[in-house]
Amino acid sequence: MMRFQPSWILESLPPEAVASIFLPLSPRPHSLLWFKRLGIRIFANDPVESRAMLLRVLLGSDSETLSDQNRRKFNRIIKKPLEMQMNPFRTWENRPFSTSQLDYLFYWREAAFEISETSQREIFWSAVYGVMAYWLTMLATGMAPAFPPDELLGFMLRRREERLVPGQEKVYPLHMPIDELGEEVEAELFAVPLLFQGRKPLETDHDVMFHAWFRGNPDLHAAVGEIDNARKGWVYRWREGCDARAMLTKAGKASYAAFTWSGADLSPLWHEEHVARCLRETFASRFPKSVLRIKASDAARDDFDFLLTMAAPGHELSPGDASTGVRNQP
Repeated sequence: MMRFQPSWILESLPPEAVASIFLPLSPRPHSLLWFKRLGIRIFANDPVESRAMLLRVLLGSDSETLSDQNRRKFNRIIKKPLEMQMNPFRTWENRPFSTSQLDYLFYWREAAFEISETSQREIFWSAVYGVMAYWLTMLATGMAPAFPPDELLGFMLRRREERLVPGQEKVYPLHMPIDELGEEVEAELFAVPLLFQGRKPLETDHDVMFHAWFRGNPDLHAAVGEIDNARKGWVYRWREGCDARAMLTKAGKASYAAFTWSGADLSPLWHEEHVARCLRETFASRFPKSVLRIKASDAARDDFDFLLTMAAPGHELSPGDASTGVRNQP
């Protein structure tokens, strides 16, 4: 899992150097709320339809909440089991959801289509994402859910409302194929949360499960295919690496570039020699100065976070604290 840390990125750059940020591939939306609270203009894109929807709901909205009428009408208790043959997700029974949970997943998806306003429907669906993530997390830890489904959905709706941040600057949540993004975006910071080719089982991957549910297709391999096709060369693959040259073309007029990623089971030296070196060499024509920072998340299992910041000519980088494992390149 990639741990995206906005404060670490900004602390690694000169004070007040960033008034706007462009992310051609967005991390999970809630991690960008920190930028929004600081009044930084955000251009955040996600080429995956289900994730772009969450981006609009959690980042793009300043104050809209699910109406009381929709809350009462569509968040109901299912008193009688639904006909399983009607449920398109029946192949997920006990892999990983219970029969009761599948009833709610089927009902919530179908009920939301009765909500006429698109923004209200998407708020409802974003709460379902939270429920699915909670259920999968509890299953992974071997614990039973502490709340019934209707209460849990209500909790997720309230939690979203608590997170809403009035924007001091404009936020642009985008859903565009990466190839179609303009190459002249005017933002001070070009930031890429570098994802790695997944290793965990599909049934435990929140984003894959939600995308399949969102699309109404239980085939998890098809969901992975859609997600991979949308991200193309922007995911680091163990044999091929990533398409750093394509990434550079999207940096626009940025003064700074930042790549952040997390890695387990391999040493920091491997990440420095394989991942950071490729990015540094490719971006050096535009961003000749660079600093690689490393934090240990769990040293016992070689679990580390990495942040590579780069600066264009005429711009400086913060030297950083050597205790974080800084690697400078003039």
